[in-house]
Amino acid sequence: MESVCAERRVAAGERLGGDGALAEALLAQVADWRWAMDAEFRIVRAEPLAEGRRLPPLPALIGYRPWECPALVLDERRRRRHERLLWQCQPFRGVELAWRTDRGRQRWFSISGVPQLDEQGHFHGYVGVATDVTARRRVEQSLRDVRAELDATLRALPDLMFEIDGDGVFHGVHAPQPELLAVPAERIVGRRDVDLLPPEVVRITHQALDQAREHGAARGHRYRIKLADGVHWFEMSVARKAGRDRYVVVVRDITELNALAFYDPLTGLPNRRLLLDRVEQALLRLAREPDWAALLFIDVDDFKRVNDTLGHAAGDRVLQELAQRMRAVVRSSDPLGRLGGDEFLALLTDLGTDLYSARRTVQRVGSQLRERLSQPIAWHGGVVTVSLSIGGVLFRGAQQPDRLMQAADQLMYRAKDRGKNAIAIQLMSALVRRM
Repeated sequence: MESVCAERRVAAGERLGGDGALAEALLAQVADWRWAMDAEFRIVRAEPLAEGRRLPPLPALIGYRPWECPALVLDERRRRRHERLLWQCQPFRGVELAWRTDRGRQRWFSISGVPQLDEQGHFHGYVGVATDVTARRRVEQSLRDVRAELDATLRALPDLMFEIDGDGVFHGVHAPQPELLAVPAERIVGRRDVDLLPPEVVRITHQALDQAREHGAARGHRYRIKLADGVHWFEMSVARKAGRDRYVVVVRDITELNALAFYDPLTGLPNRRLLLDRVEQALLRLAREPDWAALLFIDVDDFKRVNDTLGHAAGDRVLQELAQRMRAVVRSSDPLGRLGGDEFLALLTDLGTDLYSARRTVQRVGSQLRERLSQPIAWHGGVVTVSLSIGGVLFRGAQQPDRLMQAADQLMYRAKDRGKNAIAIQLMSALVRRM
């Protein structure tokens, strides 16, 4: 077997023309041209290692030191670096030089060399090889350009951006406005969302992740969170990264937009659109839970008189003050908002499973509303006094929002018929039998 291998090696050597030819052939596989330099660092030899390769005119190098050659592109920093490197008289590799072509473009070559020493160890120059790395340099430059463009885009975007996996673990964060983060950026990476965010935000986040896992992307998921300067509304968009259970999450602060679209500009309370949506969402939850709840329809008595006698500015002031007082009575977790004009709606939830206790709670809240809202309101050195009529419908289990609204509205008018400044409360089941 050894003799056979030896014969094959000999035959291969003969075909390549001996050891020198073999070395040339192997060298040509890893480099494009070779060069030699004298002790003064002038290039004295530059020739291709294989025929047919597209190379720049190598004779243009002969007689020049690298930093003096017109064909090579070297700024002052690179020139000093190359001089220091050559004066060390040590082997080097991977030094990249740019060659300016006739068409104005540049070709890049990776240069490697070893010093030539005589028997006494005196330096006589260098010999080495060069490899065309233009394609790699252009790819690297393209990647740098793309990265720079992406970085510039990210810097221009005010949105928060996160990378998160399917288990809710954060792997990256981009926060051009760190004040919008629930916790500092340095405490986010490596931790799970359940450890950093409120349960409701975690629930919405995982809904968006599940949708992106199935469809590739998810958009329009909204949530609110309390920050140092108050409550902010956010809209979340999610895109799945190709081939991985990783997701890019973009979070936009829509607090101002949300306020314009969903909040009454006069009172700051949810407007009719947002209020009815919150009521509907609460009713869906109540359909799954056994607790009692109550819908209150609140109307200002003789509000037209205020506008007619004192002007609309006084009427606006009254509505603003009433909204603040109602917000102080109704729990923040219960939907409260302005339907329009002088009409307001409140949904009292989690009243327990005992009917009589729930009724007492509704009566107490209604009395507090009437008491607080009947207190004088300052206006231009004087005061304005108003009263309320409240219709309250008690219910339990699944209910239609429209029927609840209609029932509460009827009860509110019943309170007005009693002389105003009153509250009328009744069970939904009793009302249904008469509707």
